[in-house]
Amino acid sequence: MSRILFILLLFLLFDKQTVAQNVTDQQGAVIRTDTLQKNIYLCFTGHDFYEGFEHVLGVLKKHNIKASFFLTGDFVRQHTDLVKINCKRRALYWRSLRQAPLYCDWIKRDSLLHPAEEIKADILHNLQALENLGISPKYFMPPYEWYNKKVVDITNELNQITVNFSPGTLSNADYTTPEMPNYISNTDILKSIFEYEASFGMNGFHLLIHPGTNPLRKDKLYFHLDEIVTQLKEKGYRFDMF
Repeated sequence: MSRILFILLLFLLFDKQTVAQNVTDQQGAVIRTDTLQKNIYLCFTGHDFYEGFEHVLGVLKKHNIKASFFLTGDFVRQHTDLVKINCKRRALYWRSLRQAPLYCDWIKRDSLLHPAEEIKADILHNLQALENLGISPKYFMPPYEWYNKKVVDITNELNQITVNFSPGTLSNADYTTPEMPNYISNTDILKSIFEYEASFGMNGFHLLIHPGTNPLRKDKLYFHLDEIVTQLKEKGYRFDMF
Protein backbone atom coordinates (compact mmCIF):
# COMPACT_ATOMS: atom_id res chain seq x y z
CA MET A 1 0.00 0.00 0.00
CA SER A 2 1.42 3.36 -0.97
CA ARG A 3 2.07 6.02 1.67
CA ILE A 4 -0.52 8.37 0.10
CA LEU A 5 -3.17 5.63 0.03
CA PHE A 6 -2.40 4.74 3.64
CA ILE A 7 -2.76 8.37 4.77
CA LEU A 8 -6.04 8.67 2.85
CA LEU A 9 -7.37 5.54 4.55
CA LEU A 10 -6.47 6.91 7.98
CA PHE A 11 -8.20 10.18 7.12
CA LEU A 12 -11.39 8.37 6.06
CA LEU A 13 -11.41 6.27 9.23
CA PHE A 14 -10.82 9.31 11.42
CA ASP A 15 -13.50 11.30 9.60
CA LYS A 16 -16.02 8.46 10.04
CA GLN A 17 -15.27 8.29 13.76
CA THR A 18 -15.62 12.06 14.13
CA VAL A 19 -19.00 12.13 12.40
CA ALA A 20 -20.21 9.26 14.55
CA GLN A 21 -19.61 11.09 17.81
CA ASN A 22 -22.63 13.41 17.76
CA VAL A 23 -25.66 13.53 15.49
CA THR A 24 -27.31 16.89 14.83
CA ASP A 25 -30.61 17.65 13.12
CA GLN A 26 -31.23 20.13 10.31
CA GLN A 27 -31.69 22.96 12.81
CA GLY A 28 -28.32 22.34 14.46
CA ALA A 29 -29.44 20.69 17.71
CA VAL A 30 -27.66 17.60 19.02
CA ILE A 31 -30.09 14.67 18.90
CA ARG A 32 -27.66 11.86 19.65
CA THR A 33 -24.46 11.93 21.68
CA ASP A 34 -21.29 9.88 21.19
CA THR A 35 -22.73 7.08 19.08
CA LEU A 36 -19.54 5.06 19.49
CA GLN A 37 -20.31 4.48 23.17
CA LYS A 38 -23.08 2.28 24.55
CA ASN A 39 -24.54 5.09 26.65
CA ILE A 40 -28.13 6.28 26.86
CA TYR A 41 -29.00 9.79 28.02
CA LEU A 42 -32.23 9.93 30.00
CA CYS A 43 -33.87 13.34 29.61
CA PHE A 44 -36.64 14.57 31.90
CA THR A 45 -38.53 17.83 31.38
CA GLY A 46 -40.47 19.74 34.01
CA HIS A 47 -42.96 22.59 33.89
CA ASP A 48 -46.62 22.23 34.96
CA PHE A 49 -46.72 18.72 36.40
CA TYR A 50 -44.19 17.09 38.70
CA GLU A 51 -46.04 14.39 40.64
CA GLY A 52 -43.65 11.67 39.44
CA PHE A 53 -40.38 13.36 40.38
CA GLU A 54 -39.85 11.46 43.61
CA HIS A 55 -40.52 8.16 41.87
CA VAL A 56 -38.04 9.03 39.12
CA LEU A 57 -35.40 10.09 41.64
CA GLY A 58 -35.92 6.83 43.50
CA VAL A 59 -35.33 4.75 40.39
CA LEU A 60 -32.18 6.71 39.51
CA LYS A 61 -30.88 6.20 43.03
CA LYS A 62 -31.73 2.50 42.97
CA HIS A 63 -29.74 1.96 39.79
CA ASN A 64 -27.06 4.51 40.71
CA ILE A 65 -27.37 6.20 37.33
CA LYS A 66 -27.38 9.77 36.09
CA ALA A 67 -29.92 11.74 34.08
CA SER A 68 -30.40 15.23 32.69
CA PHE A 69 -33.33 17.39 33.78
CA PHE A 70 -34.57 20.27 31.65
CA LEU A 71 -36.65 22.63 33.74
CA THR A 72 -38.53 25.78 32.92
CA GLY A 73 -37.70 28.94 34.79
CA ASP A 74 -41.14 28.83 36.41
CA PHE A 75 -40.45 25.32 37.69
CA VAL A 76 -37.11 26.37 39.19
CA ARG A 77 -38.66 29.34 40.97
CA GLN A 78 -41.68 27.40 42.25
CA HIS A 79 -39.75 24.33 43.41
CA THR A 80 -36.49 25.83 44.61
CA ASP A 81 -35.98 23.35 47.44
CA LEU A 82 -36.53 20.37 45.15
CA VAL A 83 -33.97 21.70 42.70
CA LYS A 84 -31.41 22.68 45.37
CA ILE A 85 -31.57 19.37 47.22
CA ASN A 86 -31.39 17.08 44.23
CA CYS A 87 -28.73 18.94 42.27
CA LYS A 88 -26.29 17.70 44.94
CA ARG A 89 -27.20 14.01 44.71
CA ARG A 90 -24.64 11.75 43.09
CA ALA A 91 -27.28 10.05 40.99
CA LEU A 92 -28.01 13.10 38.89
CA TYR A 93 -27.39 16.76 38.32
CA TRP A 94 -29.77 19.49 37.28
CA ARG A 95 -27.51 20.69 34.53
CA SER A 96 -29.87 22.11 31.97
CA LEU A 97 -32.65 24.61 31.46
CA ARG A 98 -35.80 24.71 29.42
CA GLN A 99 -38.15 27.63 28.84
CA ALA A 100 -41.95 27.77 28.68
CA PRO A 101 -42.82 30.08 25.72
CA LEU A 102 -43.02 28.62 22.24
CA TYR A 103 -40.22 30.26 20.28
CA CYS A 104 -41.08 29.47 16.67
CA ASP A 105 -44.20 28.78 14.64
CA TRP A 106 -45.49 25.18 14.45
CA ILE A 107 -46.20 25.49 10.71
CA LYS A 108 -43.73 28.11 9.49
CA ARG A 109 -40.82 26.82 11.48
CA ASP A 110 -38.42 29.48 10.21
CA SER A 111 -40.59 32.22 11.77
CA LEU A 112 -39.83 33.33 15.32
CA LEU A 113 -42.85 34.13 17.49
CA HIS A 114 -40.80 36.56 19.58
CA PRO A 115 -37.97 38.96 18.73
CA ALA A 116 -34.54 37.38 18.98
CA GLU A 117 -33.47 39.79 21.74
CA GLU A 118 -36.58 38.91 23.74
CA ILE A 119 -35.82 35.20 23.48
CA LYS A 120 -32.24 35.84 24.50
CA ALA A 121 -33.34 37.92 27.50
CA ASP A 122 -35.82 35.21 28.51
CA ILE A 123 -33.11 32.55 28.49
CA LEU A 124 -30.67 34.78 30.37
CA HIS A 125 -33.30 35.54 33.01
CA ASN A 126 -33.81 31.88 33.72
CA LEU A 127 -30.13 31.00 33.54
CA GLN A 128 -29.69 33.53 36.32
CA ALA A 129 -32.36 31.70 38.36
CA LEU A 130 -30.21 28.59 38.27
CA GLU A 131 -26.97 30.47 38.82
CA ASN A 132 -28.51 31.83 42.02
CA LEU A 133 -28.81 28.21 43.19
CA GLY A 134 -25.20 27.47 42.31
CA ILE A 135 -26.11 25.58 39.12
CA SER A 136 -24.41 26.40 35.83
CA PRO A 137 -26.28 24.82 32.90
CA LYS A 138 -24.46 23.93 29.71
CA TYR A 139 -27.26 22.37 27.70
CA PHE A 140 -30.59 23.71 26.57
CA MET A 141 -33.71 21.92 25.37
CA PRO A 142 -36.14 24.42 23.79
CA PRO A 143 -39.78 24.62 24.87
CA TYR A 144 -42.01 21.90 23.48
CA GLU A 145 -38.87 20.49 21.85
CA TRP A 146 -39.56 22.85 18.93
CA TYR A 147 -37.03 25.33 17.56
CA ASN A 148 -35.29 26.54 14.44
CA LYS A 149 -31.77 27.52 13.39
CA LYS A 150 -32.25 31.03 14.77
CA VAL A 151 -33.05 29.68 18.25
CA VAL A 152 -30.01 27.41 18.10
CA ASP A 153 -27.86 30.39 17.12
CA ILE A 154 -29.21 32.40 20.06
CA THR A 155 -28.39 29.63 22.53
CA ASN A 156 -24.93 29.26 21.00
CA GLU A 157 -24.32 32.95 21.70
CA LEU A 158 -25.12 32.22 25.34
CA ASN A 159 -22.67 29.30 25.42
CA GLN A 160 -25.51 26.79 25.61
CA ILE A 161 -25.62 23.61 23.54
CA THR A 162 -29.07 22.94 22.13
CA VAL A 163 -30.17 19.32 22.48
CA ASN A 164 -33.35 17.42 21.72
CA PHE A 165 -34.69 13.89 22.10
CA SER A 166 -33.60 11.26 19.59
CA PRO A 167 -36.28 10.38 17.04
CA GLY A 168 -37.31 6.76 16.61
CA THR A 169 -39.30 5.89 19.72
CA LEU A 170 -42.61 7.21 21.05
CA SER A 171 -41.44 8.06 24.57
CA ASN A 172 -41.96 11.80 24.03
CA ALA A 173 -45.71 11.11 23.57
CA ASP A 174 -46.16 10.08 27.20
CA TYR A 175 -47.85 13.45 27.87
CA THR A 176 -50.86 12.59 25.67
CA THR A 177 -54.27 11.92 27.22
CA PRO A 178 -57.01 9.54 26.00
CA GLU A 179 -59.19 12.31 24.55
CA MET A 180 -56.37 13.53 22.31
CA PRO A 181 -56.36 12.26 18.71
CA ASN A 182 -52.62 11.57 19.02
CA TYR A 183 -52.92 9.58 22.27
CA ILE A 184 -50.40 6.76 22.61
CA SER A 185 -50.60 4.17 25.37
CA ASN A 186 -47.70 3.00 27.50
CA THR A 187 -47.96 -0.42 25.86
CA ASP A 188 -47.22 1.11 22.47
CA ILE A 189 -44.53 3.41 23.85
CA LEU A 190 -42.66 0.59 25.57
CA LYS A 191 -42.97 -1.55 22.47
CA SER A 192 -41.49 1.24 20.36
CA ILE A 193 -38.49 1.62 22.68
CA PHE A 194 -37.51 -2.03 22.79
CA GLU A 195 -38.25 -2.68 19.10
CA TYR A 196 -36.13 0.31 18.11
CA GLU A 197 -33.25 -0.89 20.25
CA ALA A 198 -33.48 -4.40 18.79
CA SER A 199 -33.50 -3.08 15.22
CA PHE A 200 -31.08 -0.16 15.35
CA GLY A 201 -29.38 -0.01 18.74
CA MET A 202 -29.45 3.02 21.03
CA ASN A 203 -25.84 4.14 21.38
CA GLY A 204 -25.90 7.81 22.40
CA PHE A 205 -29.71 7.91 22.37
CA HIS A 206 -31.54 10.79 24.09
CA LEU A 207 -34.59 9.16 25.68
CA LEU A 208 -37.17 11.74 26.76
CA ILE A 209 -39.65 10.99 29.55
CA HIS A 210 -41.95 13.39 31.39
CA PRO A 211 -41.78 12.98 35.21
CA GLY A 212 -45.15 14.70 35.52
CA THR A 213 -48.18 14.56 33.22
CA ASN A 214 -51.80 15.66 33.04
CA PRO A 215 -54.02 13.87 35.62
CA LEU A 216 -56.23 12.76 32.73
CA ARG A 217 -53.46 10.37 31.71
CA LYS A 218 -53.73 7.50 34.14
CA ASP A 219 -50.97 5.33 32.68
CA LYS A 220 -47.80 7.14 33.65
CA LEU A 221 -44.71 6.13 31.69
CA TYR A 222 -42.41 7.10 34.54
CA PHE A 223 -43.81 4.17 36.53
CA HIS A 224 -42.13 1.96 33.91
CA LEU A 225 -38.75 3.66 34.28
CA ASP A 226 -37.35 0.82 36.41
CA GLU A 227 -38.41 -1.67 33.74
CA ILE A 228 -36.88 0.42 30.96
CA VAL A 229 -33.57 0.90 32.77
CA THR A 230 -33.36 -2.74 33.85
CA GLN A 231 -33.94 -4.15 30.37
CA LEU A 232 -31.55 -1.75 28.70
CA LYS A 233 -28.89 -2.43 31.33
CA GLU A 234 -29.24 -6.13 30.59
CA LYS A 235 -28.41 -5.30 26.97
CA GLY A 236 -25.18 -3.68 28.09
CA TYR A 237 -26.17 -0.01 28.11
CA ARG A 238 -24.93 2.52 30.64
CA PHE A 239 -26.71 5.74 31.54
CA ASP A 240 -25.02 9.09 31.50
CA MET A 241 -25.92 12.77 31.53
CA PHE A 242 -24.90 15.66 29.29
